[in-house]
Amino acid sequence: MKKLFINKEQKYITHQIKYKMKKINLFVLIVAVLLPSIVSAQKNEDSEQINESRRRYYYNYSRWSIGVNGGASALWGDFSTFSEDKTYLSPIGGLQVTLQVNPYIGFSAEGSIGKNRISATGDNAAEYLNPNGYHSPTATDANTNTNFLKYNDLYADVEVYQGRVGLDLNLNNIFAGNKGDKLRKVSVILSPSYYLQYYRPTVYKKSDNARYSNRDLHYENTSGVGGEIAARFRASRIVDFQVKGGGVYGFNKKFDGVAGASDNNIMAYVQAGIIFKLNGKTKRDNLIYAATPKYVPMVEMVEAKRVVESKEPKVIERVIHDTVYVDRYVDKRTDKEAIKIIGILPYVSFERGKSVLDRIKYKQELDAIVDILENNSTVTIDIYGWADHTGSESINIELTAERAKVLRDYLVERGIDANRIKQVEGKGKDTHLSGDAAYSAKARRAEVIID
Repeated sequence: MKKLFINKEQKYITHQIKYKMKKINLFVLIVAVLLPSIVSAQKNEDSEQINESRRRYYYNYSRWSIGVNGGASALWGDFSTFSEDKTYLSPIGGLQVTLQVNPYIGFSAEGSIGKNRISATGDNAAEYLNPNGYHSPTATDANTNTNFLKYNDLYADVEVYQGRVGLDLNLNNIFAGNKGDKLRKVSVILSPSYYLQYYRPTVYKKSDNARYSNRDLHYENTSGVGGEIAARFRASRIVDFQVKGGGVYGFNKKFDGVAGASDNNIMAYVQAGIIFKLNGKTKRDNLIYAATPKYVPMVEMVEAKRVVESKEPKVIERVIHDTVYVDRYVDKRTDKEAIKIIGILPYVSFERGKSVLDRIKYKQELDAIVDILENNSTVTIDIYGWADHTGSESINIELTAERAKVLRDYLVERGIDANRIKQVEGKGKDTHLSGDAAYSAKARRAEVIID
């Protein structure tokens, strides 16, 4: 009897274990099915936030710029800039257009015009050239007894029309990244390039500068490969300066007016230039100075708020901040929303001598500003930056301008249309403050003023 009881008890325990195992297996199966979906959803949510953050952040930077460059160039072929008896300095200048795709890469197109004077090198100074532009092994034409001149008795003037298309690689951002907290002062750009060239060479006598070649020699289009490297210096929000050097190997071996033995068709140049960034009134700077994707600040995903118009008049009162109230009502006759904002919008302060926005410390103030602007989508604003009474006026003007821009950048990141921001200006010292207030956090502020 006791054995029968034990068997029943064992069967019961076994049954319970099997039942629990089924539940565990079912739970594991559910987790196995749902976990990838949960992870995927989280990744999609994170990816959406990252993409939206980057979109808003990079929207605040321009992509296009134009530049003017000028400098000197040198040619190497049968004739060369560095000739046997003299070095000829030759001018070259051009116009450059650049499209910055992201902080790492861009594309540039440039058209240049140059005029080079070149002559014989030490290796071929004693060789002969006939008037048709071809190398001659003898000093005289066997048929006409015409005497040929030596290379060293001649020079060539070469007009160069050159087009360049390059892939611009920002080496600073590629190798070191950019946190974007401060705009980089110097950027190094490497540009592997493809060139289109058109040469117009004419050969002259050194003795009397009379033309030696009896026809337009070897005028033709050609192509080449090469590149350039540039150091670009940020001067202001609108202007950059640059110095650059480049070289191109062409595939026209008669570019110098001489169909000789040299296989060289090399052109090198150094230039300095000024670049105008097409930033307009709202862009912080060119995209080349923006933070690289890794360092783009994440923004809070804010859902769009829809205001439904009503046929009946109504009044909605909502406290946004301690000193800010927004009254919104619908005009029954026009069904248009009228807005009245009473009080002063909150401001944000900065550490002395800095323009870094503390988003955590001033979260309440920033949220209040965004909330008001989102709920009043028709109003336009100005943003002003201020400084306390320390520092020189020139330093404070630049510093307060940066503070105003930082607040403008934040609002654009939060989804405020940049076209609603009409003016962004640094005011320098706040002369309305005196005593301790002139050195307080209030003096070191950026504020939003509704037009």
